Amino acid sequence: MANNSNRVLAAGSADCSAAVGRRRNQGSALLLVLFAIMLLTGLITATVAFVKNDIDEYGAVNKEFKARQLAESGLAFGIHPQVQNQDRSLLEQQTPDGGRFQVTISSESTKLNINSVLQAGRADLLENLFTRWGVAPKAAEAAVEGLRKYLSDPLRTQPALQSTSTAQLGPQFAAVEEMSLVPEFGPIMEKQPDWANFFTIWGDGKIDVNLAEADMIELITGVSPATADQFVKYRWGPDGKPFTADDRVYTSMDEVRAALGMSPDQFQVVEGLLSLNSEVDRIESRGIIAGYEKTVVVIATRNTTPVRYLSWQEK
Repeated sequence: MANNSNRVLAAGSADCSAAVGRRRNQGSALLLVLFAIMLLTGLITATVAFVKNDIDEYGAVNKEFKARQLAESGLAFGIHPQVQNQDRSLLEQQTPDGGRFQVTISSESTKLNINSVLQAGRADLLENLFTRWGVAPKAAEAAVEGLRKYLSDPLRTQPALQSTSTAQLGPQFAAVEEMSLVPEFGPIMEKQPDWANFFTIWGDGKIDVNLAEADMIELITGVSPATADQFVKYRWGPDGKPFTADDRVYTSMDEVRAALGMSPDQFQVVEGLLSLNSEVDRIESRGIIAGYEKTVVVIATRNTTPVRYLSWQEK
């Protein structure tokens, strides 16, 4: 009997051990299944995020490309020599997909050509301009002298001739921004942060009387502010607004002299600094779509055949 009891107990113990082993195996299998589910969930989440990021990046690139296309479409209108800044129906257009472009046409011939001014020995123009900006006369004079010394430095690398006029020879600034490298020019930049907008390296150095602002007309010719202001307002026509259909232009230098109220002798001194039309234009075209923008800025001679591109900048 005792042996039978022992056998029964041993059998029961074996059954219990087997049951425990099965439960352990089932628990391990469940953990493996849960781990596999978590792993697959993580992989799926990462894949979805990767694909979404890829789609978003593709969409952004596509919109940036479309914005550039719009900017170049606007440029095609603005570069045409017969298109003027007042032709807003051509220079501001919207596409069916919600994109649009905006183009402005201005003239580099409304700015001082720093190379021409220095080579012509017209330091007085620069000094007068700087003092109008609030720079002390001595600092203005030092700035002009600093610009001259910078160009005459034999250790300075001479750039290729940039101007559209072959009459301008000798050392030149390769870009307006290069002026900022002159130490004595510091006070000018401090007083007038947007100083670069008043200068150019393109063109023949003459100021377009049909586009220049009153301040520039006053600076170049020496007439009073009131005379310069009236000179510019005449161009606006009867409606008193610039860049509209009724704008007028000065067609001869005699007309310019009379409007400025200068005698022939007085006008002879400044006539060589003036022109009736722009030699070099700046066309700025901005493409916009779905919050994305691309701007193309081109400096070109539109009055030549073919059009001559001098500078192309994208931003």
